[in-house]
Formats: sequence, C-alpha cells, structure tokens
Amino acid sequence: MGIKDKLLAVLVVMIWGFNFVVIRWGIETVHPMVMTMLRFILTAFPMILFVKKPDVPMKFVVLYGTLFGAAVWGLVNFAVFYGMPAGMASLLLQLSPFLSVIAATVFFNERVTRVKFLGIVIALTGFILVCRNKADHLNLLNIGLMLVAALFWTVCNMIIKYTKPQNVISFTVWSSAFVPIPMVVLAVIYVWFFNVDTGNMVKLPSLSGWLSIAFQAVVTTLFGYGAWAYLISKNGLSHVAPYSLLVPVSGLFFGYLFYNEQLQTYEIVGSGLILIGLLFLAVNTVKVNKSI
Repeated sequence: MGIKDKLLAVLVVMIWGFNFVVIRWGIETVHPMVMTMLRFILTAFPMILFVKKPDVPMKFVVLYGTLFGAAVWGLVNFAVFYGMPAGMASLLLQLSPFLSVIAATVFFNERVTRVKFLGIVIALTGFILVCRNKADHLNLLNIGLMLVAALFWTVCNMIIKYTKPQNVISFTVWSSAFVPIPMVVLAVIYVWFFNVDTGNMVKLPSLSGWLSIAFQAVVTTLFGYGAWAYLISKNGLSHVAPYSLLVPVSGLFFGYLFYNEQLQTYEIVGSGLILIGLLFLAVNTVKVNKSI
C-alpha cells in the first residue's frame, strides 16, 4: 500500500472510532430508534436514485439491511443510550472478527490454524476481564446488547462472504433503504412491551441531533464504507483489513478525550488482550494470503 492509501485507511478507522462518540452525542437529544432509522434513511436517499441495483439477489440485500441497520446499530445505539461508554462499545463490537472465524469454520469449512485459535483464546480472556470489571459499573444489559450486536455483525459478514457483491456502495445504499420498516416494527414492540412514553420518540431532533445523524449517514457510512471498499479493491483485503484493529483504539481515545471515560486496570489489560488477539488473527491472515 502506498502512503496515501495507508493514511486514508487510518482516517477511515479513526472516523469509525469517533462515530461511537457521535452516537453518544446524538442520543442526548434523539431516541436511539429514531436516530438509527434517520441515519439509514439519509444513507439511502437520495443516493438510491443515482446508483444501480446491487448485483446480488434482493432477498440478501433486504436481509443484510435489516440485520446491519436494525439489529447491529439499533442495539449499539440502545447500549450507549443506557450508559455504555462509547470507547467500550467500540471495543466490544470488535468481538465480531472472532465470531466470524468460528462461523467460517462451521459454515464455510475454513481451517482454524493454531495462530487463529490462540488469538481467539487471548481475545476471549480479555473480554472476560472487561466484563468482570464492568459488571460492577455497567448494567449487564449493555454488555449483552453489544455481544448480540457483534453476533449479528458476524451474520452480516457471512452474507457478504456468500453473496460477494461487486459494487459495495450500491449494496450499502440499497440495503440501507430497508432499515426503516423493521425499526418501526421494533419501536412498536418496544413501546408496547416496556410501556414507554412516546413523547421523546416522535419529536424532531435538535440541531445537534441532526448533525450526529448526518455524520453517521454521510461520513461514517457513505464515505467510510466507500473508501474502505476502494482500498480493498485496490490493495486487497489482507493488506487493508488489519487497519480495522485501530477502531476500538480510536474509540477508547475519543471516549476519553470528549467524555473523560476513564479506564480501570482490568479494562486496560482486557482491552490490550482483545487487541493482541485481533493482531494474531490479522498477522495470520496476511501470512496465509501472501503464501497463496
């Protein structure tokens, strides 16, 4: 990778890490369900009028949009809404690569090397340490929401692996158009089951809320995923993917910078182990791809 592409990759993952702070900023004035729905509406429209339909069966586009928008980011926004620090949210969501390794072994018959297995063990150890420390400071519901979000993100990755869309931007825009409907259904269930006051859900966002939504739609989703797709198509997945390891690092940094989210000893050690585990997987992936 050239120096410009490396800088672009770093910029993208820094944006993705900062996005968790933007989410926390937005939910101060916007209900998480409303924010998720508006984010993907702005991602899809008006772009959907100018891009072709994805080159994969529409049923997978709908399924991906429902899971990625409503299940993944809907749950992430709820976790932050209920007190999950932005930095820790970005870190715990990165459990998805490990779940993806397990899914690839079970469903795609990919072999788990000793290095990959060691990375999984190290990362899970770190996750246990983080949860052990967080149990006294956070509602366990938040950790559960992030774990389920990571699981659904794994399913989304499996959809991408199975369908192999050639135009990632088209796939992202069209799949985003199918997020609002399941979000409305979830909102109705949420209001009915928890007997929630709908006042905050129906009011329009404030200026800061709209800025947060616009950032998530345009900068994080369209620019971020568009640049990421460009880098992968030009340089190859094995050279670009390891940069995603910086997402939780930047998330923790921005969480500390903007919200003074302090990390305790167990959190620092656990976070370090998760990143080391991710590094084991990334290095192993690069070696395997270079040998092919």
